[in-house]
Amino acid sequence: MRAIFYEEFGSADVLKMGNLPQPELKPGQVLVQVAAAAVNPIDRRLRAGELQDFFQREWPIIPGWDFSGRIVESNGTDWEIGQDVVGLAFSWYLHGGAYAEYIAVDASAVAIKPANISFQQGAALPLVSLTAWQALVEFSELKSSQSVLIQAGAGGLGSVAISIAKHRGAYVYTTAREHNFDYVKSQGADFVIDYTTSDYSEVIKEREADGVDVVLESLTSEKAIADAIHLVKVGGAVPYMNNPPPEMREIKEKNIKTDFLHNRPDGHMLSGIMQLYAEKKLLIPHIEIMQLEEAAQAHRRSESWQTKGKIILHIQEL
Repeated sequence: MRAIFYEEFGSADVLKMGNLPQPELKPGQVLVQVAAAAVNPIDRRLRAGELQDFFQREWPIIPGWDFSGRIVESNGTDWEIGQDVVGLAFSWYLHGGAYAEYIAVDASAVAIKPANISFQQGAALPLVSLTAWQALVEFSELKSSQSVLIQAGAGGLGSVAISIAKHRGAYVYTTAREHNFDYVKSQGADFVIDYTTSDYSEVIKEREADGVDVVLESLTSEKAIADAIHLVKVGGAVPYMNNPPPEMREIKEKNIKTDFLHNRPDGHMLSGIMQLYAEKKLLIPHIEIMQLEEAAQAHRRSESWQTKGKIILHIQEL
């Protein structure tokens, strides 16, 4: 099968295009013929050699966790051949990912792709949607009339998190560059702060004297990590996407619920979220489509921090 893979850590230049064996199924897995796969920041971070203490690996490594496609084989599952699905193939063991014509994935990690959502759109949604839903709804219990700060609103996670927060009835603050203001507002943002010209924390403090209810923190600077604690109100929640919470007395003093969260594959949860997209109760983010052989270029685009929404690799027509 055609696949993108790497055999050593490094820049995007280590990504190769070639033929690799089709994956073999374990019990409880399905084999999916992949139509499209999403490019996520975690893909390039793992390729660069980050987070080595957290993952096991077997070379060569095919990157990619979320995908859309069609089931072509099932090993002891209730899934039927020919069903169109989306899924999140997260694993602490790196080897066979989604940048390939076929992927073997646990049956519990996939969900039906609604007919009115394209394969390209479907591939963009699993990782960011599950991450945002688990952080905002499951962990933070975001409710109607509450307020939330979502960092980097124009990115993939931010775009989807804004839409989920609005679906929950929250007032949404977000950060973005000025040229992305219209986009994040179209996703549902109520108040946008240009982080290149203003100190977003000072702006929010002026508007929310007691703080916001939730901060979805995806930035990694020490200032942003600490500011999230300063900005949330007593009894609020701060889910961190890329780092553990800081050691601050303020967390206990303000009774803040906080943790370092990562995405969790959950086909049942994903199924419900996909239905919300199908019913247009959630908004699909902006999508930029590239070809599988352009994976290295897609990683460089992701590393520029100037992308809007999601980058999708088109793998094959189904």
